[in-house]
Amino acid sequence: MQLITINGFEVYVEEADKYVKINDINAKDLPLVWESICKRFPGYEFDLCYHDMPPPIEALSPIGAELLEDCIEMQVSKDEFIPYPCNSITPLVKTDFDAFAALHDKANPECGGTSKIIQRKWDNWRVFLLRKDGEIIGYSIICIAMRDAAMGEIFCIWTDNGTHRKALISAVTSCAFENNKNVITYMVDRDNKEEYEAATAVGYKETGYYIGYQVKCIK
Repeated sequence: MQLITINGFEVYVEEADKYVKINDINAKDLPLVWESICKRFPGYEFDLCYHDMPPPIEALSPIGAELLEDCIEMQVSKDEFIPYPCNSITPLVKTDFDAFAALHDKANPECGGTSKIIQRKWDNWRVFLLRKDGEIIGYSIICIAMRDAAMGEIFCIWTDNGTHRKALISAVTSCAFENNKNVITYMVDRDNKEEYEAATAVGYKETGYYIGYQVKCIK
C-alpha cells in the first residue's frame, strides 16, 4: 500500500484494488481532503479508520460513510502468549489456494486481506487451514508485513467452533513470533463474545478500540 500526502494529510492507496484509507482524521480536517480525494480516486472504495477516538459522525454522514466495523483492539506479546494445541492446522500452500480463495471470498467478503491481495503479495501474509475429510472447516489469516516491522496483525479467524477458534488464533500468533514479530494485534468485533473469549484464552488483552467507516464508491 502506497503512502501519499493530500493537502498535508497522510493517505494510503492500493491502486490495484481501487482502495483508499485515511486514519484518525477529525471533523474539521476531513472536508479539506475530501474534494481532492474524490477528484483523484473516482470509483475507489474509501475507509476512514479511528483508533481510540470517537468518530466525527457530523462529518462522516454528509459524505455517505457507513459503519464498517466496531472493534476492541487486543494485543499479545511473546511473553504473554499462551499456546493452544493446533497440530491438525497446516499452512496454506499455493496448490490449495483456489479452494481457500473461493471459500474466503464467500465467507468474508469485507475482510481487508482479500484473496487477491494475499495472492498478489504472498510473502506478506500467512494463512492456516483446518480440514475435516479434505474440506476446509476453518482458517486464519495474519499479515506479517505491517508498517511497524515489529508487529503482526490478525485479519480473519473463520470457524464456528470455539476450540478450533483458539487453535487457529494460536497458529497464526505462533507463526508471527517465529517471523520475529514482538507483538500481535487482533481487532475483535465488539459484539462477538466467542471471538473475545478465544483471544483471551491464548493471552490477548484489551489495549484500545477501533471504529471503521466506509464509503463504498467515491464519486
